[in-house]
Amino acid sequence: MATKKLIQVDSVSKYFNLQSKNNSRSGGQMDGFQSFKTTTNPVLKDITLDIEQGEWIGVVGKNGSGKSTFLKLLAGIHAPDQGEVRVEGSVLPFFGPDEMLHPEGRAEDAVLVKALQVGLPREDINKIYNNIINFSELHDFTSQKIKFLSTGMKTRLILGLILNINADIYLFDEIPATTDANFQAKVNNRLQRLKQMGKTAIIVSHNMDEIQQHCNKCILLHKGELVAYDNTDTILRLYNQM
Repeated sequence: MATKKLIQVDSVSKYFNLQSKNNSRSGGQMDGFQSFKTTTNPVLKDITLDIEQGEWIGVVGKNGSGKSTFLKLLAGIHAPDQGEVRVEGSVLPFFGPDEMLHPEGRAEDAVLVKALQVGLPREDINKIYNNIINFSELHDFTSQKIKFLSTGMKTRLILGLILNINADIYLFDEIPATTDANFQAKVNNRLQRLKQMGKTAIIVSHNMDEIQQHCNKCILLHKGELVAYDNTDTILRLYNQM
């Protein structure tokens, strides 16, 4: 059966400007102020790849290799400076609890914001709210502000949000772990269910066991360059040799 390309990355490069102290005598200091110079830093260099519907792709590489930037390009948070990113379907990104949960909000606020992000109408949000709270096991804490929830409660709420909102593509910059073995098993079961439903996921992680468990293929990045894009076992061997 023919597969559908949901993500196409064509010759994509991304640059960020970095500031550093200007140590030259001519442009150094004036009236006690330190001057700075701006340099352009290539974070991703000429990346080309396709991701098909139903694939679960790991993204691995050392710190500073461009993994999170790559994910943010797919999410539409960053625009490429060169090349083109084409994404078909709704995207649900996760970039950590600080990105998702406002401390002054409550659980229902977090659900509303994330659901609207993927284009769900408000009437559908009301239907999934109870599913998210049931999954997160936070029935007694829905009126509490996020800042008063424990770290474990916030983690459960985040996972409930991500794993109970329907999207075509899920982007994870590290899947948060829980200390509760029973809840972690529930998370893994839901991830497997999403895979069985034909959903697509891209997972950035330093946890190689997690990558091996969930991903059939992997992308290896190094200093912003695409080193290899292949099956998970091949990529993890290459990564361990770096």
